[in-house]
Amino acid sequence: MISILILALVNSIVNLLPPGLELVRFSVVNIMGFLLFFCSIKLGTRYTNPKHVWFNNSFITSGVALILYANTVLSTAIHTYVLPIFYIVELIAIFYLGNKIRHETDLRQFTELTDFNTGESSGI
Repeated sequence: MISILILALVNSIVNLLPPGLELVRFSVVNIMGFLLFFCSIKLGTRYTNPKHVWFNNSFITSGVALILYANTVLSTAIHTYVLPIFYIVELIAIFYLGNKIRHETDLRQFTELTDFNTGESSGI
């Protein structure tokens, strides 16, 4: 439900733009979706409370829905060289984020294993 409301909100904001600005409309929706997705993935590694995880998942879904909406509905209105640039930048950012999160997770797991093996665990 949160995803649908966010999609409707962004769509209503974009529809305020005057006609003829399809590239701007596509850019706004795509960037909003990408920022929602990117920030939710980055911040989602910190959440352990199920309620917070549930909200984070709804924002991830909203980001994916906005990107999908921009790429299926709005991209048919424009056929320019700009679309591949958007996709390349988004792919590079997602690869960077995925690699960074993977390294942080590996370091966190190594730290937990080291604390467990030396008996310095603060939780016991």
